[in-house]
Amino acid sequence: MKISALSYRVICIALMVIASIGSLSAQEIARVEYKEFDSKNFPFKRPFIIFTPENYDTNPNSDYDVIYVFDAQNYSRFGLVHNLLHYGCQEEVLPDEEVRQYIVVGVPSPYVPEYNYERNRDFYSETVNTLMPEGMPEGYGCAPQFKKFLKEELMPYIDSNYRTTGHTLAVGHSLSASFVLDALETEDMFDDYIALSPNLVWDNQLWADGLINFYFKDGKPRYLFLSMANECEDTGWGPMWRPSWDMVKNYFESAGLPDYTIMKFKEYPQFSHSAGYQPVIIDALKDYSIYRVTHNHEPVTIETYPVHIEVKGQSLNGDVYITGNQDALANWNPMGVKMNRVNDSTYTIDLNLRLPAEYKFTQGSWDQQLSPKYTVPGNLRIDNPDKAVKYYEVD
Repeated sequence: MKISALSYRVICIALMVIASIGSLSAQEIARVEYKEFDSKNFPFKRPFIIFTPENYDTNPNSDYDVIYVFDAQNYSRFGLVHNLLHYGCQEEVLPDEEVRQYIVVGVPSPYVPEYNYERNRDFYSETVNTLMPEGMPEGYGCAPQFKKFLKEELMPYIDSNYRTTGHTLAVGHSLSASFVLDALETEDMFDDYIALSPNLVWDNQLWADGLINFYFKDGKPRYLFLSMANECEDTGWGPMWRPSWDMVKNYFESAGLPDYTIMKFKEYPQFSHSAGYQPVIIDALKDYSIYRVTHNHEPVTIETYPVHIEVKGQSLNGDVYITGNQDALANWNPMGVKMNRVNDSTYTIDLNLRLPAEYKFTQGSWDQQLSPKYTVPGNLRIDNPDKAVKYYEVD
């Protein structure tokens, strides 16, 4: 999908205005920022858009999963994901205490005429099984360098400049859906994947075969949601579009995936390729929201990591306990692991924990649970071993 240079500049200006409004005060409302990279992998600037949820600034002790939305040059793709996820999708399927907030990163594929660069060049790889189709210019398959940009530049920037858990979801539609599957098959780049109407035909079913041959039994939990609208020969698509989808769907429906791999296939024949995005992304985000709260309360790493946790509060007295989702945290026994009392207002503990670690503080019972300030509701969490030093304050 191409957008003109003028339209692209209009989008950029609009996003910068939104960002400037959001920065007028400490962030108690959601904020969208527009930024650009002087990329080492491209001769032109790479733009990206960042949504941070309400109270991001006022909850500095909370970290957030990151969702990467591709084809964000079409702003509605990015806007639908962060708007629907934070209003409606979670509330319809989760109890209030389980509703989460996310950082959402929009990744546009810009149209840069002076470099003969447009959206498809980001997502196509060089052909392996067939010759490059006629009409595609030399160097057309830029997916490898786009993946390098993501892995070596954009994702490290987000993790370094925002409070992230390290857990990621990729969302793509059509050719960008094919790309996120390619990113799984070649780089294992993200943790979870939503691929709406992916093209699985390219290069004699290169991406379809890559998904079928991917080794899902490596112990890493993954979530994949794949959908197809009414794409078939009767609606103007190539003769192998639907058979390629059916081949992948039929294979995984009988493949015997491990319990920690969740793969969903859904079809929406009542919608066209483009018109299906909104209703399908609603279903996908609802399902993903359930997955994140039902499949993420137990640690998944076999190895343990050192963590340091400190709690301060002028009103604290007596013993303070930490309890959580593993043996080292007393498996949610409210009189769990006793913390070390440094002085009348400070308690610390050093533990080796499997990740993700979820935990709470008590003074011996659930009736005496301590609620740290500047955190989002729910269990406290450590997902990332590089962010395993935590300081909390209680009233």
